[in-house]
Amino acid sequence: MKFNEIPDAFGTKLRLHIIASLLHTEHDFKSLKEITGATDGNLSAQLTKLVESEYITMEKKFVANKPQTTYYITKKATADYKDFVTLLLEQIVKPKGK
Repeated sequence: MKFNEIPDAFGTKLRLHIIASLLHTEHDFKSLKEITGATDGNLSAQLTKLVESEYITMEKKFVANKPQTTYYITKKATADYKDFVTLLLEQIVKPKGK
């Protein structure tokens, strides 16, 4: 991955926070709101963008007669996130030749 190839999914702090939060386990909307500190509207908008870009998937179900939406990271997002972190480490943290 090159700097000009960084996916839009990593373009905002909130989207990056969502992806990082989902790397090791799924989360429902409520827990993502608590983790990120985002407002309902902003979180919902960013989750929609991530679903549309196929970085996360969602599952809707009822728990105790209440709707619950759970979010999962995709393999595509996991691979791109690893490439993104590698890019940061190689190009920013450890610049070549220095």
